[in-house]
Parts: sequence; C-alpha cells; structure tokens
Amino acid sequence: MCDWCGRALPGGRGRRYCPRPRTCRQAAYRARRRVEAAVPARVALSQINQELQAHAYALDELIAAGTGARRVVPGIHCTAAADFQHLVGELVRCAVVADREAGTTWAVIGEALGLSADAARARYGKVRLLWPPPPQPT
Repeated sequence: MCDWCGRALPGGRGRRYCPRPRTCRQAAYRARRRVEAAVPARVALSQINQELQAHAYALDELIAAGTGARRVVPGIHCTAAADFQHLVGELVRCAVVADREAGTTWAVIGEALGLSADAARARYGKVRLLWPPPPQPT
C-alpha cells in the first residue's frame, strides 16, 4: 500500500510510494518540508503564549492590588493593555507565518481572521518571523 494515497503497490519490493507518476512521493516530501519549515514559527507561538500568560498574571495582581488602594499610579492600566495589544498582534503574525509555512491557503487564513483571502494576503503577505524581538537599547 502506498503510504500517501493508499493504493496497492506493484511487486512487493519494499516501496513506500507509487512508482509512476511520482506524485505520491513528491507530495509526501513537500508535506514533510512544510512541517519542518513551520517549526520556528510554532516555537515563537509558544514563547508568545508564555509571555501572554505572564502578562495576564501580572495584570491580575495589579487589579487586585489596585482594588483596595486609595491611590493608583496614573496610566498603569493603559500600559498593561498596550502590552497585551502588542503581544496579541505578534501572536497573530506568528500564527499566520506558521500556517503559511504549513501550506495553508490565504482563503483559510482569511476566513479564520474574518477577512477575505485578498485582504489577508495584503495585510500579512510580507510578514516574516521576527521573534524574539531584538533587545531594546538602554
């Protein structure tokens, strides 16, 4: 049986894919390459997820501390919200890169984001993986 399409293979010489045409072997090769190419973006997604969880915990602590306090530091809530907005934007960009590297079409990506395929391609077509971000100069 062909590992890719499931058809019976001629002559049991230890083949894994259909001998002619080479479409099954080539399709399996391309699928393996797509999975390998998406690994860096998936690692970045995991790192951003950890940062989001840390920010959520810090915001929870901030809200709990601010509930009983008489005076709150001005702008602290907006700063925390801006951090979330930045991280969520990075999360979406990394997710698009991971999906594209895995071979997902723009139509599927656009549908998941509530956009048309053309709008998704226009917005995220030139996005490259830039995670982790470069350190800020001090």
